[in-house]
Amino acid sequence: MSDDPFFFRRIADDALDDETARHIAEQRRALEQNPDWAEGYYHLAQLLRVQHKREAAKHHLLIALEKKPTLADAHVALGEIYVAEGDFDRARIHAEFAAACGNPRLLEQMTRHRAK
Repeated sequence: MSDDPFFFRRIADDALDDETARHIAEQRRALEQNPDWAEGYYHLAQLLRVQHKREAAKHHLLIALEKKPTLADAHVALGEIYVAEGDFDRARIHAEFAAACGNPRLLEQMTRHRAK
């Protein structure tokens, strides 16, 4: 057994990374079969966010919103990325649009934390 206190954490992280990569590959195959599936791009973006691939996630969220502009969850996810980047103006635009489409979560969070 390892004396390294982070050994099991690294093993778990590696397993999660492998599982996420497998899901990303599956999602890409599904999108090849159905390239107009907005929700598929949203799900792919969320998986990419797990892997800290922010730019790729933003790219796929924008595709999702191009295909389905009222996809509230994609607006929330994109807004969350903009918050992390400190771009509160863009984040608020997506938060407000998501709220208008039925998902007020990000707008409520921004209001509660007084984000610009």
